[in-house]
Amino acid sequence: MSAERENDLPPWVAGVETRMHELDPELTDAQIDIVRGYGEETEFNDGDMLWSAGQRDAGLYVVLEGQVEIVDKRGEAEQVIITHGRGHYGGEIATMAGRAALVGGRARGPTRAIAISTARLKDLIALESELGEIVLTSFIVRRMRMIAENHGEVVLYGVAEEAGTAKIRTFLTRQGVPHQMVETLKAIDLPNHLKCEDPDLPVLMIGGETLCNPTIRQVAETLGISAEIESGKSYDVAVIGGGPAGLAAAVYGASEGLSVIVIEMLVTGGQAGTSSRIENYLGFPTGISGQGLAGRAFLQATKFGAEIAVAREVRKLDCRDGHIIHLDGGDTVRAGAIVLASGAVYRQPPIENLEVFTGGGVHYGASYLEAQLCRQKDVAVVGGGNSAGQAAIFLSGFARHVKILIRGGGLESSMSSYLIDRINRTDNIEVVPHTTVQRANGDTKLKSLSLKNSVDGRSEEINIAHLFVFIGAVPATDFLPDSVKLDDRGFVLTGDNLDAETLKTIGWKGDRPPFHLETTRPGIFAVGDVRSGSVKRVASAVGEGSVCIQYVHQILAHAD
Repeated sequence: MSAERENDLPPWVAGVETRMHELDPELTDAQIDIVRGYGEETEFNDGDMLWSAGQRDAGLYVVLEGQVEIVDKRGEAEQVIITHGRGHYGGEIATMAGRAALVGGRARGPTRAIAISTARLKDLIALESELGEIVLTSFIVRRMRMIAENHGEVVLYGVAEEAGTAKIRTFLTRQGVPHQMVETLKAIDLPNHLKCEDPDLPVLMIGGETLCNPTIRQVAETLGISAEIESGKSYDVAVIGGGPAGLAAAVYGASEGLSVIVIEMLVTGGQAGTSSRIENYLGFPTGISGQGLAGRAFLQATKFGAEIAVAREVRKLDCRDGHIIHLDGGDTVRAGAIVLASGAVYRQPPIENLEVFTGGGVHYGASYLEAQLCRQKDVAVVGGGNSAGQAAIFLSGFARHVKILIRGGGLESSMSSYLIDRINRTDNIEVVPHTTVQRANGDTKLKSLSLKNSVDGRSEEINIAHLFVFIGAVPATDFLPDSVKLDDRGFVLTGDNLDAETLKTIGWKGDRPPFHLETTRPGIFAVGDVRSGSVKRVASAVGEGSVCIQYVHQILAHAD
């Protein structure tokens, strides 16, 4: 077994070591007096654990006397990351979000601290703006440091490039969970304390708990990433989808006093979360990674009290008696209004064996995680649009050689000129025209692709370690009832696309026309990529998600 250390880190975790004043701020006496109003003084003996890794709702501890060590344990090994003295405090993003703690806190010597529960911490951050900004900023920087230095008692054992391991690793990375990857070929090679009855890899260790070949939902629930759903509970608004549009709706809805739940089938961030860099989003002149943007939006929504359930699938939306969402596992959620922000799912080309390598050698996004797997290897990108071009340029900085495989004769009709210019200036990118992929070949890993030239019919096999597919997406609408009408391409029709004749045909029930983003079912709105006629841009999705909340208020105000 060998431990893997990521040498190249995303830019949003770079430079953490220069931000100690933000990472470990010292509160003034006046600020400590404010904190007292939100917690209770508690005394600890030397060696007492204030909280342990894996513990949820650990809360925040502000040190008054003595010291608190932040401890990172992995098996028998232990590392003290930092020691907090008077006026300093323990905690990071997991603290505020009520997730499982990734490290422990231990008293060093007799210690007295102000203990603040997770619920009261949220109140402090929301009500004490100056102090809340200090605490929230330190939480973000601490998580960045944990990612940069691989802190946290989360260890993944498996083969990095095999589909099962890659799927969990991608989930952890996109959710911003710091973890260590340990290459392990067989489950029998695991340390004795990690033996599993299930002989299959991967194995995930979270604090003192071991998960053998877990599902993504099991990982999410163990880490406390996913909100615990109380079946049958009612909310003012339920948001289906956790991409930019859905998170924007959650932030604006929760900040305006609505009870909000976000249900996301995979991870927050949507397709935007897979982008290595978003360069055209207002306010970020140097760009921002999709993961960085999604992480901040998640934290913002949580700060205002939105509940976010990830790795939960919506099976059916029932509108016969209000709005009832049926989830995997049999849980249900009721809501006064629904915001459809389910986006789109990646289109899969008709390539034989493609599913065998999905998540391992076949990818539908190009983030820093995938790029690390491609170091000094030959990779291929299928697609001729902007997303394919951006991915090829990004991957060229890691891979030995990048082939862009396109069906047409060139990129000019489908890709922006600035991207074409960059591709032409990049020595290790090759555009291969008139080419389709027939088959993906390999055993447990992708090894080669069988190609066919559409002009001369010639077939060839090329050695490729990773294939990136960017051929568009189809709207995620399988769970919708017939009363929510779609256009001829499967996108959801909303107010602007519904004329009087259409409304009459569908039997519109309201005494008013549909609102701007409202569907053919009163109280159900569609925003972002899933909406018919939407502009497929992050800024547009965020705008729609925020705007629709004003209509939600009107629906709730007139509810029976």
